[in-house]
Amino acid sequence: MNCYFKKPDSLEKYMHPFVCLYNPFICLKMASIIPYIGKNVPLVKNKGFTLVEVVITLTVASILVALAAPSLWQLFGQNRLTSQTNELIADINLSRSEAVKRVTTAGVCATAVNGTSCSGSNWANGWMVYYTDPSTSAVVVLRQHQQLIGNTTLTSAANSIVYTRDGIVSSGSGNYDLCDTKLHKFRRINVSTTGRPSLTLTNPDTC
Repeated sequence: MNCYFKKPDSLEKYMHPFVCLYNPFICLKMASIIPYIGKNVPLVKNKGFTLVEVVITLTVASILVALAAPSLWQLFGQNRLTSQTNELIADINLSRSEAVKRVTTAGVCATAVNGTSCSGSNWANGWMVYYTDPSTSAVVVLRQHQQLIGNTTLTSAANSIVYTRDGIVSSGSGNYDLCDTKLHKFRRINVSTTGRPSLTLTNPDTC
């Protein structure tokens, strides 16, 4: 069976411009106008995915996510604990520098949740940096830190760290321990009597 198509220079023999009259897509001879006419091939190729390919891809992806999730969770927890430790060290150093700069007493103290005064006893609820105005003896708040997020606890040697005008600790020296109770990761900040804080990475089993 032959298929005939309309040509620009002849209008004598043609049936349909795209398909054969009796058997669409099947011709003994290849069409002269449309390359796919005359072959047993549809005009539009299927470029999608089969159901089996989709199921295999989703299965492999779910396995990779399950393997990577614990590592990512631990990474986020360690980064959070490191950030909280650095923030407390920065605030201790700030209070010390303000005491020397303003020639007055300054310090860091635990507050209640979202508190603005040295009325707290749990540092994990938040803390603030302050100094005492030498002319009015009023307490001026320099910075407030909100409640610690995550699973972090903070045990302390005292409820406040107070610096004299010389940058020496008058009260509150000792260890300030931050612990992630879920990761069992531990950071210790030691505030010496000279006023300088130092960081120690202690044994996770003690957390």
